[in-house]
Amino acid sequence: MRMQLLSVLQSALEQSCQRRRTSVISPFLKYAKSHFRDVCDDVVESTFLDQRNQVLDFPCCLVVLHASTDESMSKILHLNRHSQIVHRLARGGVQEAIWAEILEIMWSSGHWPSPQKDLHPTCLMCGRLVCGPHKQMVQQLPSRPLRRLADESPVLKVNPDRLCRRISDPWMLEDAPVVRHCFWDPEDSESLRVSVKQVGYLGWDAVREHLESFSVQKTAEQCQSHWRELVNAEHDGTTQNTLRALENRSLGERWKRRDDSISAEMDAMMEETEVENVETDLGSGLILWCPLLACYLSPESSLARPPASLLPEQIQEDFLVGLSAFFRTPLVDRTGLLNQECSLRLAVLDPIPDMDEAFSKDLATIMDQRAESLLSLAAASNCKVEVLWSGGIDSTSLLIAFLRALQPHWRPGEGEGRCRGTLDPQGSDRMIVRCSADSIAEYPWFHEQVLLKLQGAGAIDLEPLADSEEFPSFFDGGRTPPPRRARPRAVSFSAGPVQEVTALWEGPASRLTVTGECGDQIFGSQLLEAAFVKSELHAIYEQGLDAPWQETLLPCLLEMGVVRPDQKERWLAWFLPFVDRCPVKISTTFDLLWWLNLACKWQTVCLRLFQRRPSLSWADLKRIVHFFQTEDFQQWSFRPEHHAAKMPDHQRWSSYKQPLKEYIFEYTQDTNYFEHKLKAGSLCQVNDASQFVIMGVDDQLNIIRFGETCLSKRQMERMYPNDGLRKAFWKSREIEAQAERVV
Repeated sequence: MRMQLLSVLQSALEQSCQRRRTSVISPFLKYAKSHFRDVCDDVVESTFLDQRNQVLDFPCCLVVLHASTDESMSKILHLNRHSQIVHRLARGGVQEAIWAEILEIMWSSGHWPSPQKDLHPTCLMCGRLVCGPHKQMVQQLPSRPLRRLADESPVLKVNPDRLCRRISDPWMLEDAPVVRHCFWDPEDSESLRVSVKQVGYLGWDAVREHLESFSVQKTAEQCQSHWRELVNAEHDGTTQNTLRALENRSLGERWKRRDDSISAEMDAMMEETEVENVETDLGSGLILWCPLLACYLSPESSLARPPASLLPEQIQEDFLVGLSAFFRTPLVDRTGLLNQECSLRLAVLDPIPDMDEAFSKDLATIMDQRAESLLSLAAASNCKVEVLWSGGIDSTSLLIAFLRALQPHWRPGEGEGRCRGTLDPQGSDRMIVRCSADSIAEYPWFHEQVLLKLQGAGAIDLEPLADSEEFPSFFDGGRTPPPRRARPRAVSFSAGPVQEVTALWEGPASRLTVTGECGDQIFGSQLLEAAFVKSELHAIYEQGLDAPWQETLLPCLLEMGVVRPDQKERWLAWFLPFVDRCPVKISTTFDLLWWLNLACKWQTVCLRLFQRRPSLSWADLKRIVHFFQTEDFQQWSFRPEHHAAKMPDHQRWSSYKQPLKEYIFEYTQDTNYFEHKLKAGSLCQVNDASQFVIMGVDDQLNIIRFGETCLSKRQMERMYPNDGLRKAFWKSREIEAQAERVV
C-alpha cells in the first residue's frame, strides 16, 4: 500500500512538472521575446515566490539584472505566469498592437532608471516623478544568477512586504513614565486608534464617547494614557540623529496598484471607447511636469522602441530632466538659467527676486506681519482662515503666528493654572485649525496644552483632516478594526469634514486655507538628512554638509549615472551660472541644496496640492495660500547672517530650522520640542498623489493627462492628436543649437 501511494504521488508530480514545462503563454511569450530583442537579453515566464515560498499572482512582471557565471550582467524581463494580466494577454483574440502597448507599459514601469547593477526593481508609476511627497526610493538587492525550479522553469523570489521608501525613526514623544490604568486587549487598542483618528482632534472626552460605539468603556484619562503607550511602542527611536518614519506602503501594495493601472489601461484599449480630444489650446510652457513626459515626446527615445532602461538618453543628455530624476521632483528654475537647455518648454510663475540690500526685518516680524495680512485678507473677503496643522515645525510656527495675532494676551502652559493671560472667545469666528491623528502624534503637547484649551474656550474651531487613502492606520499600515465591532462611517464634508488635503478645493468658498508649504525651501532641503542617514547619496553622508558641493553632489550624480563622466565639463558649464546667480555665496553642500530647493523646487511645491484636480482655474490657486510664499521670507533667507542661522550646527540634524524653533519656543516654552524635534515630511500623510496621475500642467492651467494612468502612448496620441503635445512643449532643435554653442 505504501509503495502504491508513493507511486501515485510520483506520477502526480511528474504530470504537474509536465504541465509546468508547457508554457501557458507561449504565443505571447514568443511575441514578447521578439518585441524586446534589442533592449534586453531575454524574456521568460517565471513563477514569483514570496519570502515564505508562496506563489504570487502579482506583480505581472519585473525587469531584473542577473549576474552570470562570467561576472557579466544580463537584463531579463520576467512575466509572472500566475498573473491574471499575463493570462488575459495570452488568450486568443488580443490584437498584437495591444500586446505591444501593454508590454511597453510593463517594461517602462517595471524598474527604476539607473545603470547600477544591484538595484531592486521597483514599480515606477509615472506619477512618482510628478510629486515630491511620493518619492519612490530605490532599494538595493545583490544581483544573483537566474534561478530555476526542478523542472527548469525560471523562478523569481521577491519580498512584497518590504517598504518602498527610506526608513527612518520618528521624533519621540517626551520620555515620561506612563501608568497603565487598565487592561486593553488588542481589539480595544485597534478601536482606540480608529477613534483617535476620527475624533481625536476634539479631545479625549470625544475619544471616550466614540469608543462606546465599539462597546469599549474607558475613561478619558485611560484613553490618553494608552494612546501614549501605543505611540511609544511604535516609535522606538530615541537619539537626536534619528529621523521620523513616515507611514509607507509596502512594495507589494505598490505592485498591486501598478497591476491595477495596467489592467485599467488594457480594458480601455480592448473596449476602444471614444476618447474626447483636447480642444482647448495648449499653453506655451509647462508650470508642472513629469520627467517621463520628455521620454514620451522625444523622437529619439519613445515607447514605440523602449530603451534598455527607462529614460537613459533624456536623463544624461537633458541635464534638467536628469537633475529632476535625481531629486525625484520636477524642477523649474526660477532664475530661468537651467530651463534654457531643457528639452521641454517650461514657464516660470514666480521668478526669483533680486536681493534687497536694505532689507532688515527679523523672522519674528515677518511671521507676525504675514499672519496679520492673511487675517485682514480673510476679513475683507468675509472668510475664515483655515490652517492645516501637521504638528511639524513649519505648520506649528505659522499657527503660532496666527494665535499671537488673534490671542495676543494668552500663552499656554502645563495645567489649568499655568496658562497666562486672557482669551478672546470670539476667535473661533475667524480661524479653524484642521489636523489629523498624525498631527496629534507628532506634537501631542501642543494639541493638548494649546489647541484643546483654545477650542474649549471658544477661541478656535478644530476640524479633522483625514490621512491619505481613507483612514489608513498611523500605526499598522491600514488594517481595519476588529470585525466583531462595526467601524464608524467616515463623516461627509458637509457634516463636519473628514477629508484628504486635495479635497480642500471642494470646501466652502468662505474659507481661506493656509499651508506651511515653501517653509522647507526658505530654510534648506529635506535632502540635508542624507548627511545623517545612509542612503544612495554616499558622498553626502561621508563628507557632510560643510564639504564643498563639488565633492558631494557631483560625485553622487556621477555615481548614480545621472551625469556621464565624459559630460562632466559640459554639465559644469551648464550649472555654474546658476550657482553664481545666488545672492548668497555657494560653497558648501548645505548652501547648494538650499539654493536648489529655493530656486528650482519652489514652483512644484506651490502647485503640488492641485495636481489631482481634473481641472484648474486661477481662482483655485488663490483658494489655498502658502504661508511662506512671500518675498519677505525669501529676502530674509538671502541675508548671510540669516543663512548661517538656518542650521547653525551642521553636525546636528535637530538644529535644522533653528530660527523657527526659537519662534515656537518663545510661545510654548516647550524645551523638549525645541531641542529634539526633527524635520519630517507631512504632506504625504494626507495626500496621495498616485491616485490621480498627470503628466503636467501648462501655463494656461490645462491638465496634461491621458488614459487611466498616463502610461499608454496610444492613449496619449488619441487624446492629443496630430502630435499636439510635441508641437506645444518639445524644443529639441533649440537644445542642440545651444549645446553646439557651449561646445
